[in-house]
Amino acid sequence: MKALATLNVIAWSAFWIFGYLAISEPAENGARMSVYALIAFVSLATGLASYLKICRVGHLMVSRPAKAQEV
Repeated sequence: MKALATLNVIAWSAFWIFGYLAISEPAENGARMSVYALIAFVSLATGLASYLKICRVGHLMVSRPAKAQEV
């Protein structure tokens, strides 16, 4: 679960960094802008997938108090 959370943070960070680079790149460098946009899209997809997996599996990791009949 820690590895998935770390992947999530790295993917979202890469999305914001490369998204900004794609937006701020001058129009003359179309190839570089496309590469930045592609990396940002892959990072977005990875971040979303890892976040949804954390949401789906994370509730199983939460500790809860034991009920009287479980002890």
